[in-house]
Amino acid sequence: MADAFLATLQAALGDDYVVERELTAGGQSRLFLARDADLPRQVVIKLLPPELAGEVAMKRFKREIAVLVKLQHPHIVPIIGMGSTEDLIWYVMPFVDGESLEGRLKRGALPVREGIRVIYELADALAHAHEVEVVHRDLKPANVLFQSGHAVLADFGVAHARLEGLRHSSGSSAAEARRSLQVNGGRLTDKGFAVGTPGYMAPEQFSNDEPADARADVYALAMVGYEILTGKAPFAEYQGARMMVAHFTEMPPPAHTVRHEIPEEVARVLERGMAKEPSDRFPTAAGLRDALGGRW
Repeated sequence: MADAFLATLQAALGDDYVVERELTAGGQSRLFLARDADLPRQVVIKLLPPELAGEVAMKRFKREIAVLVKLQHPHIVPIIGMGSTEDLIWYVMPFVDGESLEGRLKRGALPVREGIRVIYELADALAHAHEVEVVHRDLKPANVLFQSGHAVLADFGVAHARLEGLRHSSGSSAAEARRSLQVNGGRLTDKGFAVGTPGYMAPEQFSNDEPADARADVYALAMVGYEILTGKAPFAEYQGARMMVAHFTEMPPPAHTVRHEIPEEVARVLERGMAKEPSDRFPTAAGLRDALGGRW
């Protein structure tokens, strides 16, 4: 991180936080570890790319953040602040000093009982959000962190705010904005700005003109759950447009046939969650959670 940019970011944050270091290098969003100036805690500053700040519908972004701060659940990383200048937009989360699910999966599938518990915790978090009509829209292993052995979900609603920025800047519909995006390195991007992750996106997120609803989260949760239990993401062997087509036309092998320790009833829950038609899935994550049950 260049000293000049550090000084710019610190000036934007004012006296509230003291930036310590960058947690991620490059990518579409940048994460910075900071120290709260008034309280004995560390926080994460999530910074949207400065070169795209002018394209984001700032008023809508602020409205969405105002809703997201109301999410209070033991398996959701809360948003505790936000801010902006002419060139920078950011929000603030508590620092979770634990591994991400993405990192954990690099070592293979989770033990079955532990994996089912993690899926249940994520479903419970999403169910809470869906009750207040908040949709995540970008659920993926990188957005799941572990805290004291339990899963916590981060980055609610940000993908929609990003897409809205592209819509308003271009005057196009959501579907047109999506069609203008390029699949690049496993991310949907426009000028390098991610608005979704194709490996976990529901079919309707690629094509519908209206924002995806809770059933898109159910689809992504089932995809992530499949990877948690089998160690392999559905369609991971595909790239670009081929992966997009697979979301519309293919189903992965039932999870219990890939790993025989997985209970068949759990595999069926995931299969329903991955249904191609939204109407064939659970209407919200509460349905998937209740079908999974807490006995695991």
